[in-house]
Amino acid sequence: MQKSPDQILENAEVVWQENGAPYSSRFADIYFSRQGGLEETEHVFIAANRLRGRWQTLDKLLSEEALTISTATSPQRCFTIAELGLGTGLNFLCCWRAWQQLQPTSLRLHYIACEKFPMQASALAQALASWPELSNFSTSLLNAYPDHSPGYHRLQLRSQDGGSEVTLDLYYGDAAEMLAAQPLRDHVNVDAWFLDGFAPRVNPDMWSTDLLATMALLSRQGTTLSTYSVAGQVVRNLRECGFHVSKQPGFGQKRHMLHGEFVGGGQIAPAPKASAPWLQLPEYNASTREVIVIGAGLAGCSAASALARRGFHVTVLEQEGEIAGGASGNRQAVLQCRLSNAVNAGWQFNLQAFLYAVRYFHTIQRDIADIQWHPCGVLNLETAFSSRRERCPDVQLDLYSEQVVRKVNQQEAAALCGMAIDGGGNFLPLGGWLNPAALCRASLQHPLIRFSGNTTVDRLEYENGRWQLFSAERSLPIASAPTLVIANSFAARRFIQTAPVPLTPLRGQVSYLRESEATRALRSVVCGLSYMSPPHDGLHSAGASYSKDVSDLAISAREHSDNISGISGHFPAGTLTTDVVSGGRVSVRASTSDRMPIAGPVPDLAALTALYPTLKQWERQAPRKLAPCLPGLYISVGHGSHGVTNCPLLGEYLASLIDNEVSPLQKSLSDCLHPARFLLRELRRLPPGH
Repeated sequence: MQKSPDQILENAEVVWQENGAPYSSRFADIYFSRQGGLEETEHVFIAANRLRGRWQTLDKLLSEEALTISTATSPQRCFTIAELGLGTGLNFLCCWRAWQQLQPTSLRLHYIACEKFPMQASALAQALASWPELSNFSTSLLNAYPDHSPGYHRLQLRSQDGGSEVTLDLYYGDAAEMLAAQPLRDHVNVDAWFLDGFAPRVNPDMWSTDLLATMALLSRQGTTLSTYSVAGQVVRNLRECGFHVSKQPGFGQKRHMLHGEFVGGGQIAPAPKASAPWLQLPEYNASTREVIVIGAGLAGCSAASALARRGFHVTVLEQEGEIAGGASGNRQAVLQCRLSNAVNAGWQFNLQAFLYAVRYFHTIQRDIADIQWHPCGVLNLETAFSSRRERCPDVQLDLYSEQVVRKVNQQEAAALCGMAIDGGGNFLPLGGWLNPAALCRASLQHPLIRFSGNTTVDRLEYENGRWQLFSAERSLPIASAPTLVIANSFAARRFIQTAPVPLTPLRGQVSYLRESEATRALRSVVCGLSYMSPPHDGLHSAGASYSKDVSDLAISAREHSDNISGISGHFPAGTLTTDVVSGGRVSVRASTSDRMPIAGPVPDLAALTALYPTLKQWERQAPRKLAPCLPGLYISVGHGSHGVTNCPLLGEYLASLIDNEVSPLQKSLSDCLHPARFLLRELRRLPPGH
């Protein structure tokens, strides 16, 4: 199978010059000035965009505003910079250093870098070794840097000396396509643009009117830009797209550089690409920075952590008495990428969520708490699909980088997992296992998060700009906030606002198996018709059963037997028997019919149900007025058995929506997760006028 352009990620072709500087053989151009890369970045990008002065002014204004209001409503602002051409990352690192030197207290830095041909990690490390003065920042970048797989990659970075956290979004692919894929929202804009692609004469796509017009869509009045290029076509294209530009003194041997500011009114302005117009993301501005999260499992704790990092005061309510008392409370959870044979939004989401989770768990384990994260790899055996091959053909590995998954034979599989095994399969080297309850507890270790257990919410009402939460036993609200995140799995159906969301209870039983001398050698997770993890405290986890619409929590001897038989046949005879069972755990997860989670703003489902049938056929395709979303109400449910993979990125996604930041997901991905998608599918079956 030949890959489509969306699946291909080619690395940069780097040639090293005698002075050790990198040179692009693909574009026959240098990565940075021979006369001083740091000085060039400072002159062309940081100083030209007046970043230090703008940061100081904004930080002072927000700090003064904070003195007049309560702590819970202290203003925060995200300053967003977007660069066309990541290259060696030098511009980002210099910008980050300048940011940390200033140390704004009421601002956060969000940096976007578009790169079609990213350097391999080894080449990037070699290039950045030339700047030891940046090692405090470059080491953090290199530790998290992905050099494979197209799409959006969000990195949460902290300098080696423990400075402030910054967000780096890497857009791997064509810059025009990557930026156009960002969901358009009126209050989500870029504050400054760095145009640092290779020269227009060798890389014209980076300076096209389509790309510059997309930049205009993502800019606000006063958004600045700068670039070393003063080519006539670049100047004309920027002006036609609504930027006022002027030549400024250049750096080194270049006489001029270009500075610009967005003023609007350009002659060229592409129409916003509104895929699935019914699934738009609403603008929302909370009256205070208070959020309630219902549910202290993986979904709720991930959202709470992402919100607290942005300065929100978060209250997490849980009906159980402890954190991760439900499906997130198993001893070991397996992290792996849900592989696909189709190139679509689901394929892209599963890949991006997996890679984000890998980085997230490394960060938590290193900086916050021991979550027992073991990146030991996951082996999916070919024989796992033998009984359903007609319905589940072999995964097409050319859809993925070998860093994500690779084919291994029987001998390689045995060497990787440490035990004799009956066949080969697909090995995911970045996968592994962790303790999900420890992850949940670590996620809530933030001074702005308050946990309240044994708290059941039965009813929601919106009044005076706040969500009021009620229990069945009390007539007065047990809590209230302007923003509410529902993350309580299939129990979300108890609320009128989310009752129509189709969720299927999915019973899952995990079996705990005593390790033996033979199984103690297991080094990686092995997945057949069931899975088995390496031992932890003398026990393996094996499972898990899947029983739809079953919410019984009693341990089943038959399911223990099924869990063992689903994996035991892959090992030598007698390695696993039912005699090794030492207990187990049953929990109920929520699944969806399309196997994708439900995450995003909760639409007014009643209003949508009433509006849609009254529209004419053409209005259904391009509605003039969309059914509104319920103000300040968000949801993250339906993760099935992949919560450990999905929830970290979706927590970040919800926090970005709530705080009006650039989304970590492309529009097509947010469409396939949107809470309204199932209802729309049902409504589209209705004839017009019904």
